[in-house]
Amino acid sequence: MNRGLYPVMAGAITQERQMELLAHNLGNIHTAGFKKDDPVFGTILARSVGPHVAGIDLFPQVATVRPDVTQGTLRYTGNVMDVALEGEGFFVIQTAVGERYYRGGQFQINQNGELVSFNGDPILGQNGPINLPDGPIAIDKKGVVSVGKKVAGTLRVETLPAGENLVKAGGLYWLTSSNAVPASNVRIRQGSVEQANVNASMELVNMIKVTRGYEQMQKAIQAMDELTGQIIQSSRVQG
Repeated sequence: MNRGLYPVMAGAITQERQMELLAHNLGNIHTAGFKKDDPVFGTILARSVGPHVAGIDLFPQVATVRPDVTQGTLRYTGNVMDVALEGEGFFVIQTAVGERYYRGGQFQINQNGELVSFNGDPILGQNGPINLPDGPIAIDKKGVVSVGKKVAGTLRVETLPAGENLVKAGGLYWLTSSNAVPASNVRIRQGSVEQANVNASMELVNMIKVTRGYEQMQKAIQAMDELTGQIIQSSRVQG
């Protein structure tokens, strides 16, 4: 079999993976707090029996996926349970498997009067879950939660030291193995949500590029397959 097919096929698979990421980004364009995923490309060296051939034994791949954590646009909703972060930082959530970080900012109150995420997980304050009695809720720019004139708690908003990474943990949650620190360069805005940081126009342009690239890969595979067939047919005639 023509060894030149393999890197082209690997390129087509890489284009498919990139298309999946673009579709996932566009599918979450209206998800508050969503952060898009960007592919990081790389190559792998094929395990071949014969000698390596430059350009033939290097297979392209999506080496990893890197989330883009840049700030999304803030949209005013007027809903007192919508709380957005302006700047670097994450709300801290208590889940059944430990603490997680969250930018979604669409809060709710459960049957126990606790402030929770849309998944129903408690949102942590400086002293644990925040319990809210009946009454008008106000959250100031520093995260102090008040009901009427009574302070119910202060939201924990944390960030990571420079150079540390967060990974997505599902459900708009994030996870890190590093120690987070209180966020200082952040402002909390009640009545607003942070929109997804997905640029629809750019994602669509990238989709067109990926589609065209995939079509070129298909044509190359077809041309190589036809050439291989011609060589086989020629050898039979000569034989």
